[in-house]
Amino acid sequence: MKKIIFVSAIVLAGILSSCGDTNYCYEITQKSTILGVETSATTYVWGTSNELDAAIDEIEATFETMGLSKDAYSIKYKKANKSQEDCRK
Repeated sequence: MKKIIFVSAIVLAGILSSCGDTNYCYEITQKSTILGVETSATTYVWGTSNELDAAIDEIEATFETMGLSKDAYSIKYKKANKSQEDCRK
């Protein structure tokens, strides 16, 4: 749980320090299989494409810290049709 909070804080810091590129709302869906149990989580990130990449890198780093191989998880994203306010809820 601490790792998820840590990742969220880093993503939020990146979003708040945004400059340049156009901001969009992105939906990030992460799936993993641990001990045969599949889990899924969806989060929304408001930011630039560079910030999206940073958020995905942080999620991957968290999975790697947990000892998961790339075969054990997947991360997909797409632009979400949400306003900035709705994206951050």
